Amino acid sequence: MSTIFSFPRMMTIAVFFLVMLMVLPASGMAVRVSTTAASNKMATITPSVPGTGAVTTATETSPLPTATATITAVPTEAKPFISANITPANPSVGDVITVSGVASGGNLTSGVQIWIFAGNYINVTTVPVNAQGKFSRTYPTAGLPPATYYLFVQSPGMNGMEDIVATNVNGYASQVMNINTGTAVFNFTGTGSVQDNAAALALSSAFNQPGVDDVFTKLIFNLAAPTPAGTAAPASEVTTAAPVQTTTKSPLSSLTLLAGIGCAGLLFCALKRK
Repeated sequence: MSTIFSFPRMMTIAVFFLVMLMVLPASGMAVRVSTTAASNKMATITPSVPGTGAVTTATETSPLPTATATITAVPTEAKPFISANITPANPSVGDVITVSGVASGGNLTSGVQIWIFAGNYINVTTVPVNAQGKFSRTYPTAGLPPATYYLFVQSPGMNGMEDIVATNVNGYASQVMNINTGTAVFNFTGTGSVQDNAAALALSSAFNQPGVDDVFTKLIFNLAAPTPAGTAAPASEVTTAAPVQTTTKSPLSSLTLLAGIGCAGLLFCALKRK
């Protein structure tokens, strides 16, 4: 017993097992293989078995999924804008005027609203807007009084409806209402009504009330009195000078010349005798 378990023999066995443990890892041990700083891969190492000639192999697994964030941009609607012009620029009673322009931004499904007023005349019309944002409307002026006319073109803004409207009484636009509050802003006709420039100022103030997102543009034009029929512009007078008559002098005859010389000689002799 003492020979088998002698100290040198025990030391040799211990060293042998220690070396084996250091050389051969446990079967199925998983270690992380770092190939690059950005790679997340696992490798399964199969140790070789002594005496079998088996070769250690490393098998890569699928990379770990990388979390990604997707940001979806929410489109913002353009702010409402409107412009307008009138042709002809200096109309006379009897002309057909055209109001046209461009509207953009907001909700234009209901079209734009055109206001024209002067004195007791009020005309409020809804006009459609095409796919390019253009609108146009013609107005005959026959029978209208010559005056200064105020023209507003109103876009409904972001909510797609006019917040400021004109109500009709007996078929005529007479009162301006704020439909958000249900209150009257001012009257075109009747008691306490305003007209012309005062009405234009009141309508501008209505569009600027809190909670009203309508936008507008304003034009002013003068409708001149018509030229009376059959009246022509005075023609400029042209004075033609009368021709100057020229008298031609006839030459003196020889007989008249000799008679004159003789008379002169006789007169000279008579004066000498005296």
